[in-house]
Amino acid sequence: MARSRNIKPGFFKNETLADCSPLARLLFAGLWCLADRSGRLEDRPKRIRAEILPYDDGSVDNMLDELQLAGFILRYQLAEQRFIQVLNFTKHQNPHCREQESTIPAPVEHSACTVQEQVEHRTGPADSLNLIPDSLNPITAMSPSGEPLACPVEDIIDLYHAAMPNNPRVKVANQARKGAIKARWREASSLECRPFGYGTRADGLNAWRAFFETCNESAFLTGRAAPQPGKPPFIADIDFLMSPGGFAKCLENKYHREAA
Repeated sequence: MARSRNIKPGFFKNETLADCSPLARLLFAGLWCLADRSGRLEDRPKRIRAEILPYDDGSVDNMLDELQLAGFILRYQLAEQRFIQVLNFTKHQNPHCREQESTIPAPVEHSACTVQEQVEHRTGPADSLNLIPDSLNPITAMSPSGEPLACPVEDIIDLYHAAMPNNPRVKVANQARKGAIKARWREASSLECRPFGYGTRADGLNAWRAFFETCNESAFLTGRAAPQPGKPPFIADIDFLMSPGGFAKCLENKYHREAA
């Protein structure tokens, strides 16, 4: 059920939000109306599209990834259910006193959640919309012994460059990109599909090398597939490969089929 929410003037001037696509910006405001009084909602892209963007084209799943990468929302999973937390929702919204309490578990209550690293945005103290709390900022994976396994961000970028030399190079390793890499490092460490599932730095780097080498075999990911009429060939950059949706689809071999 959609709800009435407040929007502040700072929304339109937020420089980080301005880097997102226009539809993603509209989607972000729409999420507030779908979210409960704690800023949470089910992560169901098709239903979200029907409620917020019924007359527009584009992938809502990719837009949600875009908003997470920019630090505005958190997509997380508990058991078989996926949820979204609108970050800093309670700081900027004042739900009606009769609005029902949230029935969706908070991400900080569950160690199984995949979360994005804190992204620091400096858009002014009064109207900052998107600072992720430190409590949602696990920047390490856990080894089987329970010891933290730090993410070697620069090494992973180097592996991407070496395995996919014709794809766009990373020229700016900003906080958003580092956060996405750390989130995927943590997620991949606990996966049970090849080449992932690792508890040491060396095993992790070997797994990511194999991942990038496999991606390099894909004509679609490397710009070798025939493009759609009137459009340039798609070529994956590190942002796409490290997005939750792009990463999952690469693992599921969505991009290793012969181009139609």
